[in-house]
Amino acid sequence: MTETGGPGNAEEPAPEDMARATFAFNYAPGGNINTGGLKGGQRVGGEQGTGRRARVHEGPIPQSEVEQATFGFAEPKWFSAAAGTLGGGLLFLAGSPGSGRRTAALNLLLRHCRDAGSLRALDSTTVLDRWRPSRSGGYLMEGLLPDRLTAGLLGHLRSLLREAEAVMVIVLPDDPELLRGLGKNLHLRPVDCQPPPPESVFEARFEAEVPPPAERERLLSALEPGLLDELLVPSLMPAEVVELVAAVVAADGDRAALGDLRERLSYRAEDEVPELIRTLREDAYGLAFLLAVCVFEGLDQRVVREEADRLLELADGRLTARIPAKEGDEGGQEERDNPAFVFRRSLTDLLRAVGAKPGAREIRTDGGYAHVVEAVTFIRHQQAEAVLRHVWREYGPLSDLLVGWLADVDGRRTELTQPVGRVMGLAARWGGGRQALEHIGKLAASERGSSRRIAAHALGLAAEDPVLATEVWHRLSMWSRRRDPYLRATVAHACGDTFGQSRPEAALRLLGEVAFGTGSGAEDAVVSAAVGTALAQLFYAGEEQRVFEQLARWAADPPNGAASLLAVFPALLASPRWFQRELAARTETSERIVDMVRASLNSAETFDATSRVLLRWCSDARWDEDLTCAVEHLVHALANPLDHGAFRFFVDLDRDDQSGTSRLVGQDIAQKALTRWRRGRTQA
Repeated sequence: MTETGGPGNAEEPAPEDMARATFAFNYAPGGNINTGGLKGGQRVGGEQGTGRRARVHEGPIPQSEVEQATFGFAEPKWFSAAAGTLGGGLLFLAGSPGSGRRTAALNLLLRHCRDAGSLRALDSTTVLDRWRPSRSGGYLMEGLLPDRLTAGLLGHLRSLLREAEAVMVIVLPDDPELLRGLGKNLHLRPVDCQPPPPESVFEARFEAEVPPPAERERLLSALEPGLLDELLVPSLMPAEVVELVAAVVAADGDRAALGDLRERLSYRAEDEVPELIRTLREDAYGLAFLLAVCVFEGLDQRVVREEADRLLELADGRLTARIPAKEGDEGGQEERDNPAFVFRRSLTDLLRAVGAKPGAREIRTDGGYAHVVEAVTFIRHQQAEAVLRHVWREYGPLSDLLVGWLADVDGRRTELTQPVGRVMGLAARWGGGRQALEHIGKLAASERGSSRRIAAHALGLAAEDPVLATEVWHRLSMWSRRRDPYLRATVAHACGDTFGQSRPEAALRLLGEVAFGTGSGAEDAVVSAAVGTALAQLFYAGEEQRVFEQLARWAADPPNGAASLLAVFPALLASPRWFQRELAARTETSERIVDMVRASLNSAETFDATSRVLLRWCSDARWDEDLTCAVEHLVHALANPLDHGAFRFFVDLDRDDQSGTSRLVGQDIAQKALTRWRRGRTQA
């Protein structure tokens, strides 16, 4: 039971692959030809190509994979309870790679769908709010991130599966933070896919491979006493147990064929790699040959040697640990370490040297997509700050080097700019004196957007010091009235960052000065963009009412340049919870929200973005009662009176095709309003 060959996932050729295999005629007079095939990962046999079918993530799941999943499957303790939950139509399964998530999921689905041909895979990028089960059967989705699920969508998905008499297993990443969010927001607790004990996996797989008990006894008798118990340690993954079963079966009771299993099994390999590298450190060609064998294992030895020669030449000395002394050197330079040697320091050695450790693999979704990180952290709490504070205060020339290094980080990567801003802000508190903010001031006037964002974050951190807070406020006030667009943009970024989020009223006043103060021309587009971003950041930080009221005042009495700032409004609508609550409750603010939406639809610059967001509201509202109330109130209000922006939106809403799913909320209201308009009436 595994991701890559656990119980029921042995890497054997599927029947259709065998049918396509070619057969060779060997002519070797007097020769002894072994025409038998080898099973397993040796890639020797009748298969063509890589020897493994790509796992299906979208479309029908092949019969061969289902058969492999059920072959020798050992049920874990949680399996029966999970099967009962799946009877309700939907099951969430979470487990680490290698724990047998997919194999268990296929067995669960097959228990409810006797016909293996009815099992289908759904890609994790499938838009679930537009998906419908085509027929009764079982569906498997792997890798869906919990932040793509909402309570309304979950209820809709369950009703679709119930109507189609289908079931679905959603396999989630085993990430504590993501799963915690799933429980908090949706009150769901996925089944923890813990594999069964290695002994159970071995027994089930061995019995499937060798049904006769007497034959199994014969094969096991070839093992030295106690070896099996020694190898079946609790940490053994199902795939590794399957490998052990394959070795025992292949030996066919011959002790010599078994050899030393301890040395042959793959799960020992990673532990022995560091020692293998150490023994070859002084042998450049040995390192090249090792890497060549790793890449081209299974090919002819001449090919491997040729590729090792090519790698050594391409390395240009980087595989050489020591640089030999040159003959005739007047200085008599001795042999020394090669600084370009690629195996010079391992990550493990470096971490140990500085007292740090790698964190567990975790999934992060910042940047618009999911990625896996292994965060490096110090063992001792707050050691990073202690080191930086010490070198900043004790080694003066180093501060200029650090500022230059940190100021030039890749500005497109927010995961870099945030920690740099933090260090710059802390450095202001470490230094003190009248020059405490000088290094930040240089960044604030930079033409690089990343440098300005770093400066803004640093100012927020520096302002946490009561003494520096006055100077930070003075500088921001002064910069907000400058003609320099870069300084004013930095002020806007600071208003949206830590400084502004802790002082929202003051931040909005500063943003008004920055946006409508001195300055004009193409460069001021930088300022407008920064102000718009800051308004959105304040809105998302919980200052919805203040930000909306500020935008509403600018819309009612627009100063010069206000139109460009109102373009941020559709972005705020994309986070609908606050708007939803106000519209559904029919508060005083709800009328102004309708007016702002109407103005945004009437503007040629913001119509497209606003219409897209509102269509999304209408789609999501199908499964959310509160959002339904809010959307219907908004659409009713836009229909009375029906001006040109609302008319264009209603046309988009009327034409929207959800590919057979339920009608969008507000669609009926829009159609009636359009019918009235065609009859010459703009109001009900």
